[in-house]
Amino acid sequence: MIHLAQAVPAVRQPAPFPSLPQGMERDGFVALIDTVAPRLGVRSAALATFRILIAATRPSAFKTGEAEPCCYLQQSEIAKKRQVSPSRIRADEAQLVAAGLIEKRTMGNGARSGFVGCGVFFSSAIRRCEEFLALREEIEENRRRHAKLRGLRSLHKKHLKSCLAELTELAGPVDEVQAIAAAFEGWPSADKLHRMPVADLEAHVSEADALCTMALDQLQALTKTRGGPHENERSYIQDTTQDLNEVPCNACGSPRRPGKRTPSGIGRVPSDGAPSCREESVGAGSAAHKSRILANIPIQSFIPLASDDMRFYLDMRRQGRGGWSSLHLHDFTVAAQCRLPELGITQSAWRAAVRKMGAEDATWCVFIIDAKASDADIPILNPGGYLRAMTRRHEEGTLNIVGGLIGLSMRRNEEEPRGRVIRRRPGGGDGVELG
Repeated sequence: MIHLAQAVPAVRQPAPFPSLPQGMERDGFVALIDTVAPRLGVRSAALATFRILIAATRPSAFKTGEAEPCCYLQQSEIAKKRQVSPSRIRADEAQLVAAGLIEKRTMGNGARSGFVGCGVFFSSAIRRCEEFLALREEIEENRRRHAKLRGLRSLHKKHLKSCLAELTELAGPVDEVQAIAAAFEGWPSADKLHRMPVADLEAHVSEADALCTMALDQLQALTKTRGGPHENERSYIQDTTQDLNEVPCNACGSPRRPGKRTPSGIGRVPSDGAPSCREESVGAGSAAHKSRILANIPIQSFIPLASDDMRFYLDMRRQGRGGWSSLHLHDFTVAAQCRLPELGITQSAWRAAVRKMGAEDATWCVFIIDAKASDADIPILNPGGYLRAMTRRHEEGTLNIVGGLIGLSMRRNEEEPRGRVIRRRPGGGDGVELG
């Protein structure tokens, strides 16, 4: 006969003390506190004391909840380990208590002893572990946001500096150019950017973007009155029926016509992640030839080739300037940078591409990758690796950006009827009319 007490399974009692989340060790908890300490008002000196205190505890006590993690070291012992005075340790512990990282339970004279359960306890910090994890994610997001904003400011600076040089050469020191130059001189240095709060940096980058766009608009207007368009800076509202497929291919010397897929299957990704294009294997044209081809194509002709996500950022930039407005190559570069984290492309891969092939070519590479990544028929499993492969092809002299853009255009023409014309819709906004 089974006794009733044996038949009923024992109910597991909850642990008497808090424990770290599953998978987190004591050292991981210390690293978490290191990250969030500045937001808790804990300075580096107090943080060094915290590390010594927590190193004197048993790691297992942080995981099971069966025992409460506690440090029994006297303040004099901690002071010797840190090579500071006991008064310094007292001040550090007071800061840690105020931040909610430790709880002091000592005897009347301040003594600590494991025999009577008096010392420095960490249960209060362990209970707040989920809060600290959320705070760390917020800090990391701010760090990523800050880095992205600094990258955008660097982009605006490079483009504006180049644009000012052209404006000065064409127009001389006129008032409009002098005003832009004076505002540019007032920008904070790169070192100061690192110390700026995110909100202040966002405001500055927005102002820098507006100034850069103003300069590009002036350069565009000036080059039109002087009888020639600035490279890649034609108005987005210009009607055009030009198609990328009618541009001569710089590898074969004959124009490709829409509606026919390239024999090599432009856009396929080989197993090594490198971009594939027959034109690249035959031999890429010179950089001068590439620039001449791209310069003869209105910048708005590339917009139908973009992914929906890329077009979203381009539309945001256009609408941010009052609705129907000109787009510049600068806008494509900013949109490409916005797509980087969404594509999973690291800033290091982008910076390497810009450093080795220039911002313009890096922009078109991301543009091509983004368009292909959004196409279910052209799977790109690693966009970051794809960009690095394109950078290597550039260094080898085999990268053909025009060929990649032609491939995108051919795919668009296979998906949509021919004769697409980009025109201005009545009342503003852009439209695609099928002829």
